[in-house]
Amino acid sequence: MINFQDFDVTDNERYLDYLCRCIQIPSNVSPTLTLAAKEKNNVQRAYVDNLCWQKFSFGDMEFWAVPLGDWDGIDWKKVFAAHVPKGTVFNFVPEYLIKIWQRELGEAIEVEENRDYWDYILYLDRMENLSGKKFKSIRNAKNAFEKKYNYTIEELKPEIFNELWQFHIGAENDLKERVDNVEFAEDDNDNFLYALEHWDELKNLYGFVVRVDGKIVAYCLNEQIDETHSIAPFAKADYNFTGANQFAYWYEAKLNLERGILTENIMDDVGEENLRFFKEHLSPLVMLKKYNVVYNPAEVRDVKISSERDGNNLTVKLSGKLNTNTANSAKNEILSMLDGVNNAVFDLDGLEYISSSGLRILIAAMKKIRAQGGNMTLKNICEQVREVLDMTGFIQIFNVED
Repeated sequence: MINFQDFDVTDNERYLDYLCRCIQIPSNVSPTLTLAAKEKNNVQRAYVDNLCWQKFSFGDMEFWAVPLGDWDGIDWKKVFAAHVPKGTVFNFVPEYLIKIWQRELGEAIEVEENRDYWDYILYLDRMENLSGKKFKSIRNAKNAFEKKYNYTIEELKPEIFNELWQFHIGAENDLKERVDNVEFAEDDNDNFLYALEHWDELKNLYGFVVRVDGKIVAYCLNEQIDETHSIAPFAKADYNFTGANQFAYWYEAKLNLERGILTENIMDDVGEENLRFFKEHLSPLVMLKKYNVVYNPAEVRDVKISSERDGNNLTVKLSGKLNTNTANSAKNEILSMLDGVNNAVFDLDGLEYISSSGLRILIAAMKKIRAQGGNMTLKNICEQVREVLDMTGFIQIFNVED
């Protein structure tokens, strides 16, 4: 198994090397955001088998981040078997890696879409030009800002960080009144403060503020990942100044292009409708889709399930061991088989053992069949399984065929 350890900002150069090997770079694993969340989420890191692994926790729940490296060059079946415990949950896995895992790991992984945390990937040349109908609203707002206000642009530097922090807090408090996910806003404050406090150590951060009559009305802070790509983890605008937000995004594209950067990750919308509406109107080049994954390798599954259906009649065959380890996945599979079934027969020939979790599955199946106006029968019960049914009294509840 992997020996995860603590890390600090001195590991950034090595970490970036692994991050840059990924064909899709999710914002959630940006060097700055990972370091900022390290203490709060107990983030630990390890380098094993040409991959950078990370795990973190929220309360009693532990998750693994997407492993970083050259995904196409990894023997994933071998690596998972050697290092990933059964039941491990991965968060924010990009679509490209999902396709590889589905091909190589098959039914050993359970995949769930996580739309609220998709990144918006912008093509910066398109953002700077703002041509065509799709950019009309942004172009008009940006032009209105330029005409209406006496503005200046200033590079981000430590001398203005106290002033910038006060602006950020004010903009964040305003945002809290317009969003439901207040926890997101609080995390953003902590992460932004970390970036300011460790500016010189992080080295790959840059950005600007927009002032109107000397007052900050917008800012963008970027993190350069490689020669052509950046992540924009922080950006705020004062919405009392018409078009300030649109102008800042336009200037950010211009600044990045001058640095040779072509594409940029705009952070996810955390499911907030207002944020999603605005970010979708930035006309992203593509959405970086992310998914949650649970690793449940088929080779360690102790129970085998098969079925035969004839109209509204279903026979389910169980063999092996229906125990606690297999109960969760087995329950979902069995109950889904029963949709529209009036009569079900559970053939337990070959079922060597059943636990309390396994019994609950049979009870849930019986309840579902009865709710559908049907009947359920158990048959070919071995002596050991029958003893469990006798001891619990369920032998008298189920319809048993000798």
